[in-house]
Amino acid sequence: MGLFGRKFKASKVTAVANLAISRIAILKNQHQVRCSLARSDVTQLLHLGRQEDALHRVEHVIKEQNTVDALAMMENYCHLLIEKRVLIKTQGECPEELAEAISSLIFVASRWGEFPELHELREIFTSRYGNEFAAQCVELRNNCSVQPKMIPKLSKRHSGSEKRKNMLNDIAADCGITQCIEDETSHGSQSRPEVDSENECAKGEEGSQQGTEAASVIILEDSQIVQNA
Repeated sequence: MGLFGRKFKASKVTAVANLAISRIAILKNQHQVRCSLARSDVTQLLHLGRQEDALHRVEHVIKEQNTVDALAMMENYCHLLIEKRVLIKTQGECPEELAEAISSLIFVASRWGEFPELHELREIFTSRYGNEFAAQCVELRNNCSVQPKMIPKLSKRHSGSEKRKNMLNDIAADCGITQCIEDETSHGSQSRPEVDSENECAKGEEGSQQGTEAASVIILEDSQIVQNA
């Protein structure tokens, strides 16, 4: 049952969850503003005809939107903790109805730096359900209940080129730049054979080592360009 044992107070979870909701509201507003500014930058670059720069800048739009989405999910989980607090108090094991919420919040706490209330919730649930339970969530083991959609939202990896192109096309459509959509779509259809070719190289790696190394250089250079954007 953890360190709290019979003296565990569900009211502690409620209090911390309410504080977390208040902080989430502030953070969500901040990241929504950043997302809007990034979208405005992309729109301006598109109007100037700088599509490559816009494609690189759209990475910031995706990152900020992912953060907003993650915060919205966390907010819903905190409300659920408050609504189902009796289950936390009466059941020694993690309640099935709260498994996703609790597991996901523990996972997010391990990836989110400055968020005191979130880290406090993680400590409470670790003490309540044990270190092994928390480790399953943090390490994303097969039997954990972390919401799969939450995982990519917190990823620090750069988005794939296809996702960036799709986001760019969406922004272009919103600001009425139809030519950009046509160009990007055309570019995507032309680049597909290269992707297929690269996959074929990967399948025949032993017989085409030089081709694989060349592909790696291209990917590395693209990653550096995105980081410098």
